[in-house]
Amino acid sequence: MPTLPSYDQIPYEGHALPDTHPDTLATLGRLLGVATAPPEACRVLELGAAAGGNLIPMAVGLPGSEFLGVELGAEQARRGQALIESLGLTNVRLLHQDILDLDGNGGAFDYILVHGVWSWVPEAVREHILHLCARLLSPTGIAYVSYNVLPGWRSRSMLRDMLLYRTRGAATAGERLGQARALLDLLAAGLAEDPRPEGQVLRRELEYLRQARPSYLYHEYLEETNAPELFGDFLARAARHRLGYLADTQLHTMFASTLGPAAQAVVAGVEPQAEQEQVMDFLTLRPFRRTMLVRSEVAPDLDIDLDRLYGFGLYADLTPVGPPILDRVEAQTYGSAAGGSFQVEQPLTKALLAKLAAVYPNALPLADLLGDGAPATETETCLTEVFNLYASQALRLTARSATWPTTVSERPRATALARAQAAAGEGHAATARHRSLGLDALSGMLLTLLDGTRDRAALAAELVAAVIAEPELAAGLSGDLEAAVPANLDRLLWVYAREGLLEA
Repeated sequence: MPTLPSYDQIPYEGHALPDTHPDTLATLGRLLGVATAPPEACRVLELGAAAGGNLIPMAVGLPGSEFLGVELGAEQARRGQALIESLGLTNVRLLHQDILDLDGNGGAFDYILVHGVWSWVPEAVREHILHLCARLLSPTGIAYVSYNVLPGWRSRSMLRDMLLYRTRGAATAGERLGQARALLDLLAAGLAEDPRPEGQVLRRELEYLRQARPSYLYHEYLEETNAPELFGDFLARAARHRLGYLADTQLHTMFASTLGPAAQAVVAGVEPQAEQEQVMDFLTLRPFRRTMLVRSEVAPDLDIDLDRLYGFGLYADLTPVGPPILDRVEAQTYGSAAGGSFQVEQPLTKALLAKLAAVYPNALPLADLLGDGAPATETETCLTEVFNLYASQALRLTARSATWPTTVSERPRATALARAQAAAGEGHAATARHRSLGLDALSGMLLTLLDGTRDRAALAAELVAAVIAEPELAAGLSGDLEAAVPANLDRLLWVYAREGLLEA
């Protein structure tokens, strides 16, 4: 079957995407009144699975569920299947196949994932994706589809036009990529002092792209097909396949209250919800969506009852800026490991976040976190803050009961998946909570050494020897290696434990 040469020459770098995990989709669906399949016993189909960087970690963490990935790139499919076999997984398959060749006879799936595909494939493939979703979704199944959105993506398409012009004569994908990077550098220098608003927009995009992964730059900006569309047009297309809108995985974007009083007043009278969100896309110039679709006969409940939060476990890793203020209601900033910033006012919420931070990545039931002593009014305001944090993805809900060790043993052992990903030089590892943890050369090497046979002293000695032999591994280290390496080792082991990458 034909494969675009660019996808074999510059493979798309798939990695763990929290919004696509069955646990994320199941909990959001249940919060909206949909009886979704349990993450521990479900069937998942991913279209455009690359080398399984998103799907394989799910299969590792959910051994009672079944996973099928479809990938057109021959090299990507081969790499993913090789990893599956090396890990001894029996609940996941990765097929080298064209989406158009799927006939929909593989049985029903509870979750269908289509990330990084929709906007970048021909019209016939987009229509077939919706056909497959309509045919293969279980009665309360969820299809996740991400795509570029108009009108917001038009600001990015200006840069795409420039890059396509500059690279029009390139013979290979690698040559095109090199020419594109040269143009980005040229534009950044030329626009450095441009005072125009449009110059500022371009500078922000240039700054991001100059640091972006090669695969993102190439497949987002240099491929022949990139077809953004209006949210309303996407929903109309889905409706023709008897698929309806459930929500966006970034739940906060569905609420007009996030836009400020003036914009909120503009959209307050717009109905239904989908039309209101279309207007919000106009006001925010939103460039990208992560839409959840269900069968048209499924009726979600968008009037969310906060008491439903009691049906889930909660997990979060938020740190207050300064000592937590627990004796009064006062706004305080909390930061996430990813760099996000969030405001929390209620002492009860702050105490709850402290308990969650102490056990992360593990979750705790809401009832256990709140206890029985708080007045009803305080509990109600705390629930509102918890929901707002959830909607902003600062705090997560889970339908699972899984737990992970949070301490570092005398002879640390990383998970087989983490060691395999590090050994493959992928530059990232999937965490217990399905995040992608970036790895530099030194942290990746350490993961490969964590096979349970070495104590800290042996690990430090091997790292020091490696840094002496390959000085480039010392990037970011300062001072005497004999002191810097053990200190960095302790920090990395703490991070690995924090992300659930170590076994007991």
